[in-house]
Amino acid sequence: MAARRRKRKVLAIDWDTRTLRIAHALVSNRGVKIDRLLNVSIPASVDPHDPQQFGAHIRQALDQEGITTKHAAVDIPRDQVVLNTLKLPSAASEELPGMVKIQIAKELPFPVIDAAVDYTVGLPIDGGASSEVLVAAIRCEVLSQYEAIFAAADLKLERVGLRPYANKVAVCELLQHAMPHRVLFIDVRPTFMEISVLRQGSLVFSRAASVVMPEGKDLMGACATNDQPVPPANNATDATLKFTDAETEPGCASAMVALLMEVTRSIEAYRASDAGAEIDHVVIAGDTGMESLLSDAIQARLHVTTEMYNPARTFGWEPDEGAHAAAFAAVMGLILSDANDDELHFDFLHPKKTESAARKRLKKAPLIAAATLLFAVAGIVGIAKSTEPGRTKLAELDKRIDELKENSRDNKSFLKIHSLLNEFDQDQCVWVDVLVDVMSVFPTNEEMIFDRIDLKQLKVGAKADEHAQVVIKTRCKKRATPTELIKNLHAFKSEDSAWRFRASMGSQTPSMKDSYPYSQDIQIKILPVKKDVKKSRKGVS
Repeated sequence: MAARRRKRKVLAIDWDTRTLRIAHALVSNRGVKIDRLLNVSIPASVDPHDPQQFGAHIRQALDQEGITTKHAAVDIPRDQVVLNTLKLPSAASEELPGMVKIQIAKELPFPVIDAAVDYTVGLPIDGGASSEVLVAAIRCEVLSQYEAIFAAADLKLERVGLRPYANKVAVCELLQHAMPHRVLFIDVRPTFMEISVLRQGSLVFSRAASVVMPEGKDLMGACATNDQPVPPANNATDATLKFTDAETEPGCASAMVALLMEVTRSIEAYRASDAGAEIDHVVIAGDTGMESLLSDAIQARLHVTTEMYNPARTFGWEPDEGAHAAAFAAVMGLILSDANDDELHFDFLHPKKTESAARKRLKKAPLIAAATLLFAVAGIVGIAKSTEPGRTKLAELDKRIDELKENSRDNKSFLKIHSLLNEFDQDQCVWVDVLVDVMSVFPTNEEMIFDRIDLKQLKVGAKADEHAQVVIKTRCKKRATPTELIKNLHAFKSEDSAWRFRASMGSQTPSMKDSYPYSQDIQIKILPVKKDVKKSRKGVS
């Protein structure tokens, strides 16, 4: 039987350059009840980057509505976060935080010690041998900025989440009864947009793009001057200009072009890691006035069902009530994730950490044993006073011994994690390095050009005779050029490279009408090379 959830009030806050959004809710066993939604303008005189000014603005908005709840949650926008999807071997939950920290340190543009790092576990891959782990990191100074804002607002900041993940929670709740395979979520803000892709309910891609929206509540009427539907077009500019009146509202037309361009870029960027992926559904959030126009343009272009974010069916409202909350996806997601304690969510204020052996033993200790120990200690207080000096010294020695044992266990745990990662990484290609090495021996484009590059990573648990591959579709002017390229690849050697190549050529197809008449595939196997340890040591000395 599930434990009863304590009834509590939740305050979720989100903002952009123009608007402060606040949601106040009551969370209990019966579910989530939203009792207040606030959409508060941010005056030009208030700087959202000034903790004192903006904290006072939040406090004023809450006081005017009579909201006295002190505990609050906020989310970090995508442009302030380094977000990476790591492929990690399946491991016990207590070992995962250490693995994540070691791996993400290689990806960060700043020292990991200066960052707050948290993660969620996504979809299993390679038959469950590994998993996709979504890792996010923010600078500690960014986290301190948010803490200062909430301190100035006289609020206790209990959780700092990730906005794209909060949006993911809101969308999954919205579509829970018929979740499409891939969902594109677009959050339109006054000066930027966030675009995310959900696959099987997991956040697998997210990016932020700078797009400035025109101001004014009459944007809808000003832009939609043409009653004709948007015809499918080959580029974003054509479709947008047919949809809007570029001569009367150039700001609206240019904003629509920029929105469609960023959506297209995001889909293509996602497809780089999920080749041939098709979007099955689109959800758009925001209140800039451009959202319905964007929805029509995307629906005409992608030929998929597109809808505005409306949380009415999530909370049992009337549809008209939910329509006014189209820009509240992030705060709704914060509240819903706070209400669901069963799942791991992002919290930069309390990131997941490796649990020590002592802490795990303490959690497993029965409550009755702790109570018995308490009474036993109380009964021998009198005896203990007479031997207090000697026991104090003995306790200090015991504490030091325990610390040394604990450090030894932690070191062994770290070495185990490090060994797992090394075993996992040893056969994984760093494609950027591989392609740089391959292109260093490639002929100039006067002799040869390539039409396509396919990369095939080595799977976990692959056999010894299996190797990662690069297949390059090429065209050249001379028949002998591919043979020369293969010879150069076999001869390639670099002290900094952990790979060598074994190449072969597919059948060569001539076409004398082309300026590059000979077409062929170059297949390159990437073989691991064991470095010369003696030579390396000699170089170091």
